[in-house]
Amino acid sequence: MIRPDVIIIGAGLAGSSVAAHLAPRRRVLLLEQGPQPGQEAAAQNAGMVRRLGEDPFERALAIRTAARLLELNASWPDLQPSRTTGAVMGLAHDPLHLHDAVAHLRAHGVTVESLDHPAAVAPALAGARLQQTWYVADEQVADAHAIVTGLLREARAHKATVQCATTVRRIVTRAGRVAGVETDQGTIEAGAVVLAAGAWSARLAAGLGLSRPLIPIRRTILHSDPHPLASPRHPWCWIDDVGIYARPEGEGWLMSGCDEAADPIPTGPGSAGPVEPLPRAQAMDKIRQFFPPLAGARPARGWTGLRTFAPDRRPVLGADPAMEGLWWAAGLGGFGVTCSLAVGEVVAAWMVGDEVDWFEAHGVSPGRRFPGRWPIRPTGELHRPRLIGATPKL
Repeated sequence: MIRPDVIIIGAGLAGSSVAAHLAPRRRVLLLEQGPQPGQEAAAQNAGMVRRLGEDPFERALAIRTAARLLELNASWPDLQPSRTTGAVMGLAHDPLHLHDAVAHLRAHGVTVESLDHPAAVAPALAGARLQQTWYVADEQVADAHAIVTGLLREARAHKATVQCATTVRRIVTRAGRVAGVETDQGTIEAGAVVLAAGAWSARLAAGLGLSRPLIPIRRTILHSDPHPLASPRHPWCWIDDVGIYARPEGEGWLMSGCDEAADPIPTGPGSAGPVEPLPRAQAMDKIRQFFPPLAGARPARGWTGLRTFAPDRRPVLGADPAMEGLWWAAGLGGFGVTCSLAVGEVVAAWMVGDEVDWFEAHGVSPGRRFPGRWPIRPTGELHRPRLIGATPKL
């Protein structure tokens, strides 16, 4: 094998995106511990491309990714990575919670409408008592598997190598800078390493003596039995301040109460878990309250997946100031599908020294100051947070 210029650890949405954007200009090796790419967080999400997010950095990446997805639908007709469904964002208690997000999107030419009668657009919301609802008619649902497949196809077309079933044990350094990685199959030398390993990234950084607080947070998703309102034309809906979303999937509905529980970093591949009774019951209580027409939808199956956050809920992107040659594309939390294409674009651009005039690097730097404690949302409700320590369980 030709010695790579860059090793990317993790072949999920972030790692695949960095590989596709970087491969035309660098020799890239992508390492994945699982048997196939995109089997961890990328396979556990609900696929909603949400631009009306809480954080301005997230929104900037989401705006860019949403536009790119529309282009890729034309470029990858065999994969069709996304489809336009529209979305309704609702607020039950705090009508001002998303006003800055609405202004941000409108400033970038995105049409966001205020709805007086949301059930006219989204029948699943009939009877819901909401303080504010916003409608984004061109919002999308993405297919994470199709995105990873297309990105890796583009990376391989530029001679990138993808190696699965390979565990990275540690990052190798020499003379105070990155020199490669040690895997369960031997040592591979490279002048740069990109940590795109999601929940596993903090442990690899800790092996270098770096404290980068990325906390795996587990969330529950339920899939209902067939329901008559589950039309592919129905927009996905999210009541943001109480933490409940629902979107049609096949003949049923994907639903989540947006519960959050801090988890230890997994020891190996396979991070999906079973549904626990309490978050299941909390989600269905919210469905009955905020989606009355779906009250009879019974969960047929479900799973829990990991979403990895920094304590300020912003991604960790770019060069690590404490270790030359170490780069990051991690901490995407619950917005991997929403932001991954833009994440790969900006990280690859920074690695080759290009300017990115639409995104500011300092606010997502791996070396920024993080709070020592931060509020997670055990029930998904913004007004019921719980403080936890910002040190991952290694």
